[in-house]
Amino acid sequence: MSQQTENQGMNLPNPAEMAKTYAEVAQRASRLITQFMEKKAKDGVEAPADELGVAKAFMDLSSRLLANPYKMAQTQMNMMWDYFSLWQNTSMKMMGLPGSHPVAAPKKGDNRFRDESGKSISCSTSSSSPI
Repeated sequence: MSQQTENQGMNLPNPAEMAKTYAEVAQRASRLITQFMEKKAKDGVEAPADELGVAKAFMDLSSRLLANPYKMAQTQMNMMWDYFSLWQNTSMKMMGLPGSHPVAAPKKGDNRFRDESGKSISCSTSSSSPI
């Protein structure tokens, strides 16, 4: 049984509570920004223009991420597991330990990782490698 499978039985945060917490943080941040901008407006400083729509894009991104906080947390955890697996497998290969299955492999027909002779390019991380 893998470490990831064992840890899936652990208590995960309640998605509703996470959503509520994220909403509260967003509301506080909005109030702080509004107060700051009002203070600066009284001091004669104009609000910066958003010609490129960066602020709108950021707000759209935030609203989509916060729409499902459980899925966002789950995706982040999966990314971390993949990251740690990559480092673990790389470390094992560098120490000359028996290799496990590859963490990532190109799809069939993906020729980006082939050289001119048609052979797959691989980075050898065995103990005899100078790297």
